[in-house]
Amino acid sequence: MKILALLVFAWLAISPAKSEELNTELQVKLQTAMLQFTESILLDGGYSYVDTKEGALKTVFPANVHPFIVTMGDDYFVCSEMIDDAGNTINADFLVRRIDDQYRVVQLILDNRQAVQGAISKLGK
Repeated sequence: MKILALLVFAWLAISPAKSEELNTELQVKLQTAMLQFTESILLDGGYSYVDTKEGALKTVFPANVHPFIVTMGDDYFVCSEMIDDAGNTINADFLVRRIDDQYRVVQLILDNRQAVQGAISKLGK
């Protein structure tokens, strides 16, 4: 919960910038879904995953929450940054969807902003 609280504080300290105007309540719900998901996947403060481009196991750590949210149909991409052990910045894009009465992360895309931008552009965003 410490990391979640720190990330919420960091997000609130940044003024929002997004592709289209979303009301504050929705922004908070989307960011909260992303932060709760991030907290749930961390082990010892890091998240390990297989980098499919390099075929290597990597570990990243939460670094920077972006206030940037992009609408994609009925879903949203909530953007963030993570860092690796060497201090390199890794883009983290969370696909968030409303399921029943709550917003949930349904996909985390690491270090592949090009794929996210391609998917968004196909919807005309």
